[in-house]
Amino acid sequence: MWRLATTLKNGAKLKSQTSTNKKIEKMKFKLTLITLLMTSSLLQVFGQERTNREKLSFDTISGTLSKATGWAYNSTLGEWIDYENVISESKDYKDKYKSLQGAYMMSNTSQNFQKVQTRTITFKGTMYYVLIVDKWSGRYEYPSIKQDWYEFKQTIGYIYTKEEYQKLLNIENLVEVKTQYMVSMGSKYEKYDETVFLDLIQTELSKEKSKYSSEYTFPVMKSKEGAIRFYLPDSFSTYSKYDFEKKYFETDFESFSKIILK
Repeated sequence: MWRLATTLKNGAKLKSQTSTNKKIEKMKFKLTLITLLMTSSLLQVFGQERTNREKLSFDTISGTLSKATGWAYNSTLGEWIDYENVISESKDYKDKYKSLQGAYMMSNTSQNFQKVQTRTITFKGTMYYVLIVDKWSGRYEYPSIKQDWYEFKQTIGYIYTKEEYQKLLNIENLVEVKTQYMVSMGSKYEKYDETVFLDLIQTELSKEKSKYSSEYTFPVMKSKEGAIRFYLPDSFSTYSKYDFEKKYFETDFESFSKIILK
């Protein structure tokens, strides 16, 4: 009886040990499998090929608008004041500060340009129209005390969808061409670089916009005489809205048509 009891006891121990060993083997297998899966995933992540994004290039280029008359009504004098390529109601630049006409005067007024042109690009299979404005900008070297004003050339690109841009093909009444996509380059230390400019456009088009994003409006109209009147694109607000009764650029239809791509 004692031997039988001992044999049964040893058999139970052996069975329990065998069961424990199987559990350990299963755990080892699972750990090995998990390790292999993690290693495989890491190899896939770190083994991915490094690729640069595709570079953009301009497809089509319009003619250039390099001259338009800027008109502004001076309510104090009761006179219309005109300058080339800049809108200003100050008459002082015609006599008292005539020597400051050009870069200084223009850099103090947002509505100025050196030339305007349209170019197209293709981004992710979609064509966009970029209205490019070269202009004078400026700022103070010491803005807190408004001292040492300096000027620099700035290039701004307003990016429109085809549908929006083609509003310019039919200018009979007031047309507003709008976009939330705008890029700019140029400063005292930064000169225009087309490759960088195109990179900025691609980055801008990759952004998600919301109804709270700034919107830039390009207002254009035709006068009774057939001349084209316009403002450069800007983020006009209720308090600083364009007013064709008091200010505008004006040029003939043929000259304006140079920057329109069909």
